[in-house]
Amino acid sequence: MRHTILLSIVVIAAITGCGRQTTTAHCTLDICGARKIQNPTESDLRQAVFALDTKKDEAFLILGSTEMTYIQTTGDQKVGFVVEYQAGDAKHHYRAKPRDLSRINPRWPRCDLTADEVVKALVSYSAGADDWKTMAEWERIQW
Repeated sequence: MRHTILLSIVVIAAITGCGRQTTTAHCTLDICGARKIQNPTESDLRQAVFALDTKKDEAFLILGSTEMTYIQTTGDQKVGFVVEYQAGDAKHHYRAKPRDLSRINPRWPRCDLTADEVVKALVSYSAGADDWKTMAEWERIQW
């Protein structure tokens, strides 16, 4: 009986998705609504973040396991980045609070995260780790 329960736990852990404590990510990366990558690698995530350019196109990435559970970012290396996440529904939608007011661009007042910080958050999220949650203080967005 104990072995059956242990095996069940291992199987459940192996098949759950992106943004959870697992070793197997099941995420989709949406790049500006134009391209999707299933189970992106760290290299895919880094390349996508560093390619964002708010002057050329809609500059956003959404990484998630479902339409309602995801982490997303917008911005670019010049203006900085804002990061938001949603956990299950719109009532659980949060935005990273700006940390350093001196780094804020007046054109993009909520963006003060760097490209490297965003990559680190996306990699952590896709691996199912919780490191990304400590990168900022989060404020709930009320719709």
